[in-house]
Amino acid sequence: MPFDFSALVDCDRYPIGALDSAEGRALIAGCRASLARTAICVLPGFIRQAALARMAEEAESVAPLGHYLSGPRCSYELDETGDWPPGHPRRLSHDSSYRQVLSCHIRNDGLLRKLFLWPDLTDFVGRALGHEVLYTSACPFLALTLHVAGEGDRNGWHFDPNDGVVTLMLQKPDAGGVFEYAPYIRSDEAENYDGVSALFADPAGLAQRPAISAGDFVLFNGSRSMHRVSAVGPTKQRRIMAVFSYDQRPDMIFSQAYIDHVQSFPQDITAKGTDAS
Repeated sequence: MPFDFSALVDCDRYPIGALDSAEGRALIAGCRASLARTAICVLPGFIRQAALARMAEEAESVAPLGHYLSGPRCSYELDETGDWPPGHPRRLSHDSSYRQVLSCHIRNDGLLRKLFLWPDLTDFVGRALGHEVLYTSACPFLALTLHVAGEGDRNGWHFDPNDGVVTLMLQKPDAGGVFEYAPYIRSDEAENYDGVSALFADPAGLAQRPAISAGDFVLFNGSRSMHRVSAVGPTKQRRIMAVFSYDQRPDMIFSQAYIDHVQSFPQDITAKGTDAS
């Protein structure tokens, strides 16, 4: 029997399976307009509450398998070799710490994996991001990941290497762990280092903080929008974010250089997904 995704996603509000209908076209148009205007599109209540609770339980069950990343991160892309002066944004690093669960450790029979591999969702993401064709990443490590953050954990200021980051908030902490960003602070023509420096100096006054709750599906253009996740405060439950990776090629696997940059792998990780029980 086919899986009923309407029990997982609020398809009445978000007609993912009927994108050629008037309602579906309106949804796509709204997502594109929001991305163009603010670099982000938040779809509140995308996941139904009962399914969200099960997803959060699944994520907590595999969280111990994640690798804890802790240390400074550069805000800019890999392979930057410029001779930048002291205090320049490209020379600054920002503390980061969170636990990352790799795709190969997320259960194949769980709701999160089903959602990620749902063809209708991939079609929706592709249309919302303006691609004629889109595929789920084939990377055994980074196609589908979890970022798990407890008290004191954070993700430092950075630009993404590409636009079109797709996330799903599974669990929100009691305090902190807020997504902060500066939409389109740089362009292809101008890096706007003065603007970035000002943001680093006064995030309270200059950063935007869109409301993102558990169950919200988020599309984000982060290659030109500096962003971070602030430190998680005292909390009874951790911040858990699922990250979905897509590409216009069906066989996309992240480069070893990028994998090494974001993750120090245990030596016994295999390339196949596991059916965690």
